[in-house]
Amino acid sequence: MEKYLFVFCLAMLTIGCKDGPKPAEGEKPIDIEGFMDLFPDVALPLRIVDSTLKKAPKDSSAISYKAFTQFIPDSVWAKDFGKGVKPSLYPMGKATEKGKETYLFIRARHGTKQAGYLACFGKKNEYLNMMPIIKLGFDQFTSAYGLLDQRFQITTFRERKLKDGEIVFKRNVYIFNSAANEFLLILTEPNKEIIENIINPIDTLPGKNKYAGDYSINKKNFVSFRDGRRSSELMFFVHFEKNDGECIGELKGTARFISPKEAVYKENGNPCSLQFVFGASSVTMKETEGCGSYRDIKCFFEGTYPKKKEAKAASGKKKEINVKTTNKK
Repeated sequence: MEKYLFVFCLAMLTIGCKDGPKPAEGEKPIDIEGFMDLFPDVALPLRIVDSTLKKAPKDSSAISYKAFTQFIPDSVWAKDFGKGVKPSLYPMGKATEKGKETYLFIRARHGTKQAGYLACFGKKNEYLNMMPIIKLGFDQFTSAYGLLDQRFQITTFRERKLKDGEIVFKRNVYIFNSAANEFLLILTEPNKEIIENIINPIDTLPGKNKYAGDYSINKKNFVSFRDGRRSSELMFFVHFEKNDGECIGELKGTARFISPKEAVYKENGNPCSLQFVFGASSVTMKETEGCGSYRDIKCFFEGTYPKKKEAKAASGKKKEINVKTTNKK
């Protein structure tokens, strides 16, 4: 732990001493090279821990909102902080995989909420994608961290202490899939059923496709679908817990339609393959090739999930948040 903290502190010291453009001093646009130069090179592995985010950053190191959104869309952090919110943004460091992508570590702060993001840029410094690797002020966890290691695998970790004193955790491992320009979940490791409300990473994304929506047996066994980049694709997130929580599986990815009612998930270099067959009010999921990296060994991605009805406002428009209603007497 001391090693990682030393590396992080060294990176922050480098930022403080760095010469060059300072977008925080005004709203003047900068070019992509100047933007990249604001992020000092850091050695891997680099771990961002919750205690680091609890410390107030130096305002002089902030990147102006206008300069930042030249290169990264604000819709990325709007999912966490809310639409229209402009958090303060700080560069933390960067690391480049030889001949491949460059990863930027970014800190966002607004009120009591903070997040550490990992943004991915291509070989020509073009923006590809970004994901949160640690968040504070959103969920109740006693400790958390985000990590990028020497193999350019990304780990998110959250730990919580239960009322009986037992320590429980959840660890997810991702890699960047350059073919689809997305972060691919390759491993999930809960030591126990620790999250009453499962975090759905695609929950707030658009869902205009006729098959988009949430299909659930209960709150711990569900499949969510949202619009893909093309009309022939659907993004999905699956979470299931079987045998009283002894067998857990979780996977996020993109399924592609091979017929009007059937979509499949299959990525190059990944043995895992899923089939989704849509009915009028349900979806049937089947694991067609080994997805052992995403589940425990005694269960599979399978089953039929009924589509969840969406709550509607009195005007007939869809509501963004489900609320309980009571019958008037």
